[in-house]
Amino acid sequence: MHLKNVTLELSSKPFYNDSEAEMIRVAEIMFQQWLPLTKHADMVSVMLWTADGSEILQYTGDLQQPMEWAYWIGVANPGPLVPENPTPRMRENSHLFPKKYRPDVGPRTYAWLKQLTSVLREVGKRITGKPIRIGTTFDNGPEFAISDFKYSRHKEISQAHTIYPNSFVVCTAKLHADPKPYAGFPDGIPEGTTLGTFLGRQYHCFAKDLGFDYIWLSNGMGFGHETWGVTGAIFDKQKFYPEKAKKAAQDMIDFWDDFTSNAPNVVIETRGSNFSAGLEISSDACPLRHIYHNYDVAPPVNSPWAALNYNTGLELAAWMSHICEVPSGKFPFRFYTHDPWFYNSPWLDRYGREPWDIFLPLSISRVNREGKVEIPDTISFLSVDDTLGRLPDQVPNEVIPHLMEAFDNAPDAIAPFLWLYPFTEYDERVLGAQPDPAPIFSEDWFLGAAIQNGLPLNTVVSSDSFKAIAATRPELMAQPLLIVPISGVNAELLAALKKVSALGGSILFYGPIVAAIPELRQWLELATAEPLTGEVSIQTSLAEDLCENGAVARILQVVPQFNGGGLVEVPAPGSNAQVLASAGKGGAKRVLAQLSTLANGAKIGYVRSLSPCSPDIGKGRDLRLQQPSVAYPSERLMRYMLPCFGWQFREKGYRPDTLLPRINLSRHNNAFRFAVFAPDTSATVLVNTPMGAPILTEQETRLENGYALWQPAKCVHQECRCFVRQDAPTVVSAKIMRPAYQGYTSRRHYTGLIDAEVRFFPPAEAGEKLSFTTSKNGGWSMLSDNFLTPAWEDTPYGRCAVFTGVNGIFHAEW
Repeated sequence: MHLKNVTLELSSKPFYNDSEAEMIRVAEIMFQQWLPLTKHADMVSVMLWTADGSEILQYTGDLQQPMEWAYWIGVANPGPLVPENPTPRMRENSHLFPKKYRPDVGPRTYAWLKQLTSVLREVGKRITGKPIRIGTTFDNGPEFAISDFKYSRHKEISQAHTIYPNSFVVCTAKLHADPKPYAGFPDGIPEGTTLGTFLGRQYHCFAKDLGFDYIWLSNGMGFGHETWGVTGAIFDKQKFYPEKAKKAAQDMIDFWDDFTSNAPNVVIETRGSNFSAGLEISSDACPLRHIYHNYDVAPPVNSPWAALNYNTGLELAAWMSHICEVPSGKFPFRFYTHDPWFYNSPWLDRYGREPWDIFLPLSISRVNREGKVEIPDTISFLSVDDTLGRLPDQVPNEVIPHLMEAFDNAPDAIAPFLWLYPFTEYDERVLGAQPDPAPIFSEDWFLGAAIQNGLPLNTVVSSDSFKAIAATRPELMAQPLLIVPISGVNAELLAALKKVSALGGSILFYGPIVAAIPELRQWLELATAEPLTGEVSIQTSLAEDLCENGAVARILQVVPQFNGGGLVEVPAPGSNAQVLASAGKGGAKRVLAQLSTLANGAKIGYVRSLSPCSPDIGKGRDLRLQQPSVAYPSERLMRYMLPCFGWQFREKGYRPDTLLPRINLSRHNNAFRFAVFAPDTSATVLVNTPMGAPILTEQETRLENGYALWQPAKCVHQECRCFVRQDAPTVVSAKIMRPAYQGYTSRRHYTGLIDAEVRFFPPAEAGEKLSFTTSKNGGWSMLSDNFLTPAWEDTPYGRCAVFTGVNGIFHAEW
């Protein structure tokens, strides 16, 4: 395990008094707690959540100036949220009535903060032996600390309505004139000064005077106007405004230009929004490509919101879309251990000490232009202290081993499913000559929901990287199933895709066909007809999920603004494609899923991006979805199509609305690694693959009708090297055993096989020591091994040993 950096995010709450001795005490505890992890890093960073960034805005250059800081529990600036006649119960709600975390706290001085950065640097270096960076933060919301600047003196910069009207600062704001002197503006603020100019110059002075090395832009700052919802500068949930895209993008570029030019050599790290790059581009015209290529900025981290709403699909899709390109060379991962502002400690309560939000994100990888897999190289912890300023040993003691396991078994090869993300083409589609954001919104929302509904997609390649690989090593891209959004495919990308398919590579497209170039429509054998909107009925011949009580709805509402328009897809005249799912209304039918097989055997699938949105759009910034008992779960069509390509992940719930397991599948050392989050542990997963039913190591797997039946615990992270095909139902047990013989290092022990065809994927280090034995179920003896001679098979996923007619016990040793 090797990391470039570990970031410990720390609030000011653990410092119960202002003395240097208290600073040293807290610093020693913190650095000692995380030493088992930081010893694997080149550098350690401490990111201070001092206040909400207002300490930067209000800094005058006087170190004795008093400073508000985050000593609250709840929303420090509740604004109009507070009801006129609150009940006693309401007064306990910290969102309405913030509470001091200790009764004796009050403002501190900038001199205190300067001393703290010095102490942290000194103690950190002494304990870890590593270089220490100190970061500060800027948050655009009202939660963390009282802000006279944002909500009184310069409330004109708070234009977004995220929590309440005018509650969030927007990056494109301009300040009114202010005669008060500031560190970067000793003569006051001139009328119309941009926030980027003001924040940049203030940060430059603040960092130089107080000893900060970098800044973190929080909660989507710099990536849009309304970054906590699906609405934005060019989308209001009713319609898109593509004509506003160029100005909206330029306003954001102006912020970045102003900020970076007024803070020379600034190092910037980012939280980003909770949404994917495509949603940011299509709702806010966010110029992500320009930001990545023109500023030294780390890409946004994975969102912590999965701990709040359990939407792992949105989290994973958003993160993959942001890290498909990393021009800065930085690939950060963040984990939500504690919350210093609201009364919860996610590791202990929201996650319930289950590490699914470690193993699922850390099974993600990106493919670079050389075709090599890259994994995160930085870990951040929000935060190392809790809401009351405590630093419990339990959390690092429990979290660090899971992180070690995740990194020790991290992806080192391309997974069976590869998301081709059109980072450049999405940018051009919205910010080019003919802006068209609607298809992007439909595709990105749909794909995140497909992952949420069990699509095992956790490897990404940008379109630019894909084209580079296809030009030199197209066979590499022919191995996984490529998953590709329609609207991102231009003529150049289509040519690269056809080159890969000519080598036998299969592709699953998704999106509205109206966004496809004519050549792609022709390849998919699709045409258009009059759009269907409103209620449609769903028919499919695909094997769907199972439900023990009741059934999912067979209808859904087509809300056109969320779905790239109405449904228009019909087979082209003379089409040979097999229609596998369709939507109907009034006798008209539209294609939802289909499959074509090329002459060389390569398969081309298509799924219409369609989300089960509520027709009651509502006034908020959220996208309202309907439950499967009310509307057909159309996002599952992506997973339902996988059997066409040899893979089956079928799930069974007790009721139609049972939350089904989310599955990630990665590769490590020639093994398959399954990471599963089961929000409802009564659910079952039925799995089959081109190699047979997967047998998870250290698990008992029931085999029935060719499927492996899993009933996963809340979190599963297991190796799979063995795949079995057999007709008889049975339970196969897989166990790691002691080596047994000198010179060997490991042994896998499988029982319960009945006339089975077994495939085994050995590790790279097995070498000539690799041997296979079998014996009857009655037992195993070191003196009576029955050696097996394998047939070797080269699969798209690596070399495996193949055995037929295996009964009883099967061993693999190396």
